Amino acid sequence: MQRNELTFPSTSFLGRLSDESWNELSSLWTVKMYRARHFLISADDKDSMDVYFVIDGSIRATVYTDAGREVSLLTFSNGDCIGEFSALDEAPRSSDAIAERDSIVARISPEQFRGLVKKNPDLSYTLLMLLVGHLRRLSKRVIDFNAKSADERLRDAILDLVEKRAGNGDSVLIDRPPTQSELAAVVFSSRESVAREMGRMRNAGVLLRVKRSLHVPSVAKLRDYVESTAP
Repeated sequence: MQRNELTFPSTSFLGRLSDESWNELSSLWTVKMYRARHFLISADDKDSMDVYFVIDGSIRATVYTDAGREVSLLTFSNGDCIGEFSALDEAPRSSDAIAERDSIVARISPEQFRGLVKKNPDLSYTLLMLLVGHLRRLSKRVIDFNAKSADERLRDAILDLVEKRAGNGDSVLIDRPPTQSELAAVVFSSRESVAREMGRMRNAGVLLRVKRSLHVPSVAKLRDYVESTAP
């Protein structure tokens, strides 16, 4: 697998690596296709501590409360790194990691990963930036949970998803959007609450359902809607 055949966001783990670090890392990993809903990592697993790299796809980190409620922590996409915590501290996995759609993922052993981190300053710095990014995102989610209602968090999450998919356009059609249950896990809400708020957004004309896809006629109008409904 050649790097010039792939495109990763410049802010992602793989996107930050130098060509030399990429060559060293990719010479060690094995690549596999994981089907949608397949578990890459299981929470509390003490036996598998491999590190994963998303070549193409989407992986969701999820935990379950004692009551069985799903809480989605982070979503990983092209260029992201998963599972580095356990590889570094050798503690059990802290969450599940599930493929949201068919995904191509590379993996290396924890021993190989630690060896690279210890001897490669470029990769070590990239890992440090990755961990800082995780901390910032999770801190923001904790603040939002305490400062915003579930409906506000849902509107923000949908706007964020739409803006990422729209690029420079003002209209976007999202194939295979997150289900209401998946959105509920992201914003710490219930599926019923998500369904009610999405119904209100459809009535306002800022969201439309087209078969199994989600259509946003105007990103600008959706943004205005989100801002106007904020307290």
